Amino acid sequence: MRLQKTLAAVALGTASFAAAGPALASGSAYTVAVGGSSATAAHPFTAATTGAVAWSTPTLSFGCSGASVPASPPSTVSSGAGVTDVLTVNEVSFTGCTVPLGALSVSAPTPWRFHGSSPSAPGSADVVAGHVEGFSATWSNAACRFTVTGTADASFDETTQRLVIDESGLTGDLVVSGVVGCLSQFQNGQPFDVKAYFAVSSPDGVIDLS
Repeated sequence: MRLQKTLAAVALGTASFAAAGPALASGSAYTVAVGGSSATAAHPFTAATTGAVAWSTPTLSFGCSGASVPASPPSTVSSGAGVTDVLTVNEVSFTGCTVPLGALSVSAPTPWRFHGSSPSAPGSADVVAGHVEGFSATWSNAACRFTVTGTADASFDETTQRLVIDESGLTGDLVVSGVVGCLSQFQNGQPFDVKAYFAVSSPDGVIDLS
């Protein structure tokens, strides 16, 4: 069962997260404006991590030096009323991924979709809590291969235009499967955590949820 972190005290402009009920395969509906326009449209965006990406299981911590969402194929921000799929990520590239067994290549099937679950006021500087659905990634080298799938806790900061993926606590929302080799460093059914800070940029302007 998923523990959802929800944003409290939005009206005061401060963010705190508390445990909620199990996650659903959906999120709250928002009016989304990009560059001040809430007309229905799909706006392209790119993103790059500000710092390293941290991964962990109950037995191992490792990381990647960075990750990015490229311009092609285009990932999109959906503007308009009643929007649930706020951000749709259609490709993620990881670099500099290593474990004690050596360097790993990463393939990340997409789309990943950010859904919000906390309130957001028009034109404000809110941190909208939610989750990334459809998270999937496979790590591999000559000695090891494993896949991680599930739903990751996340938030979108309107002030910094930053998508933060922060699945922590080894709750089982992301799970390891398909392990081949790996010298018991990874095991099927293990919970998996991830932390990454993506700076999001759309050529159409600032993203705002209300």
